[in-house]
Amino acid sequence: MKLFIILLAVFCLFSCKDETKNPELETTEIFKEKETTTPEETFSAKDSLDWAGVYEGFLPCEDCEGIETKIQIKENRDYALSQQFLGRAANEDNDLNETGKFEWDKQGNTISLGEREKLYFKVSQNYLLQVFKDESKVIGDSAMKYRLTKINEL
Repeated sequence: MKLFIILLAVFCLFSCKDETKNPELETTEIFKEKETTTPEETFSAKDSLDWAGVYEGFLPCEDCEGIETKIQIKENRDYALSQQFLGRAANEDNDLNETGKFEWDKQGNTISLGEREKLYFKVSQNYLLQVFKDESKVIGDSAMKYRLTKINEL
């Protein structure tokens, strides 16, 4: 019986592995895991959506009846912007047509374009939503007034 207990004790000693962990390494691995799995980084409109195409709609205007807007954005970051300011006096500049390169924000969800005046649009599935420079947006019933709908693919 003594022999059995001694063998069991020896077996238990040798079967337990001495796994010393480096706490600094563990902490670094935890931070790396958190950095790579944040929701902001996992989704970007730029990489996840079919955003190239033609968008159009009417945007609100402070000194006119509305802005008839058409934006064509291409995969190579080219854009063509056409805006007609409705209800302005005939002697004012009522039409805007420009082309250029648009830019994505760091997260790849908002584009900025415009030479005369910078415009910002959050890219969503089949529509663009005009937002402010800080990417805040109008909420509620008025939000639909800042939306351009995708009319075709490129």
